[in-house]
Amino acid sequence: MKQPSCLLSQGLTSHNHNPVSTMTRALHSRHGRLTFIWTFLAASSGSPRSISLDVLRITAASFALSSFASHAQESCHASDDTCSQSQHEEHEEAAHWHNYSIDDLFNHFSCHSILSSYANDDDDEIRPPRPAPRSIDELALKPHELAETMRMIEQMRIKYQREINTVFIPNQQHATSVFRVPVFVGDAGRKGRGIFASEFISKGSLVLSIDVDNVGIFKDPMEWRRYTYTLGKNDAETACNFMEWCWVQHVPKQQGEQDDIRHGWTVFIAFDESGLVNNAEWGAEEENIRCGTPPHSTADESTYTSEGDDFDKERWGPCRYHYYATKDISAGEELLIKYSEFEDKSQVGWVEFGVGAIVVE
Repeated sequence: MKQPSCLLSQGLTSHNHNPVSTMTRALHSRHGRLTFIWTFLAASSGSPRSISLDVLRITAASFALSSFASHAQESCHASDDTCSQSQHEEHEEAAHWHNYSIDDLFNHFSCHSILSSYANDDDDEIRPPRPAPRSIDELALKPHELAETMRMIEQMRIKYQREINTVFIPNQQHATSVFRVPVFVGDAGRKGRGIFASEFISKGSLVLSIDVDNVGIFKDPMEWRRYTYTLGKNDAETACNFMEWCWVQHVPKQQGEQDDIRHGWTVFIAFDESGLVNNAEWGAEEENIRCGTPPHSTADESTYTSEGDDFDKERWGPCRYHYYATKDISAGEELLIKYSEFEDKSQVGWVEFGVGAIVVE
């Protein structure tokens, strides 16, 4: 089975708005709601496209909160017998989730039938690149086309803030998006949706940083399983996209750096549209963003590890939290990364983290 990755674009086809009970309980967190709304209002950059994305995020959060409440009140009114049977079946199934691998969870939620990016998918097939568009306006998706995606992102965020977000990470920046350059969500053809540059990005520029408080982390495989499983089959699309948008990464410790919970094998999830960045390898295209410090970089992230190894400054430094442009990127050009930096068929990262299924070649 093809191993899921966070940075994968979907043409999302199902529109199930049913919430899970754990998400409904998040409605009662007044602090979480106020923090979320203030976050997006305070972070608006002032550009028309950035304001549009921020307003869309606020609207999505409001919609998610209201829909959670209404659906929660409707549950189990039709037939107590039906509810009891359903709850019994869920209880029986729940007895096994603690042993599930990421592939087991993918099967549990029937993600191959839910995510359109897996329709007619073949691991050995190279997807042709999309023809160059005539203008940015042709590419950009309208707010109503992104509403369902943003609803799912906010549902994930609310659940994470309620159940997982208990660890303080020092010196972490406050941000509503990992992107450090203006971007927009657009039509990427057969790849589904993608992320495109709103303006020219010069080679070596910092494109995105996951060293921000908009990014969730998981260090405990059981905690990640529980979070994923309890997203619930009532909203399987959200669960499937959560697994797709997560990625596992080994973060090396820098020389002289204080201990950080993110060191070592960590699962990350960014609560924004960055999960739609596509894989350059699908269309035999060239990556234009990459994790790690570029050659001859003067960035804060040094090229030295805790062991004192000096990575050749002619080569890229180790992958930690920052992603840079590997080439000049034109306005309207799709941002692409190589998924192979984080995954392969052996699922080594997910295996090391503790939720991978070992694949025998």
